[in-house]
Amino acid sequence: MAKRTMGKRIYREPTAEQAAKYRRIREMIVAEIPEIKQEAKTLRQGRRVRIQEAVAMLKAERELRGLSLAEISERTGISRSAISRLENNQEANPTINTLAKYADALRMELSVTLDDRP
Repeated sequence: MAKRTMGKRIYREPTAEQAAKYRRIREMIVAEIPEIKQEAKTLRQGRRVRIQEAVAMLKAERELRGLSLAEISERTGISRSAISRLENNQEANPTINTLAKYADALRMELSVTLDDRP
């Protein structure tokens, strides 16, 4: 194996077998991406949730995207402490405007539906 040095780290070139293995894995992932995106889109569409569930979904999406409370605060104009309280308080009762700002910061769309109760 050939070694090359960049800075303080030592990088080893993969063997031909390792390179082929990694190439196959990348190809499999690329092939699965459209299906995964479609599944996610299908799950998000038509799913009705209560406000607390919507907040939990927004928090999960924020964490999935690796965004901090500070970054969401900067994007929404809502204080970091208010976002933390919103995410962690099961009794939270945010306004539609707050939820819309949060969703917009994640490049998501908030939609509201009113239905008759069963």
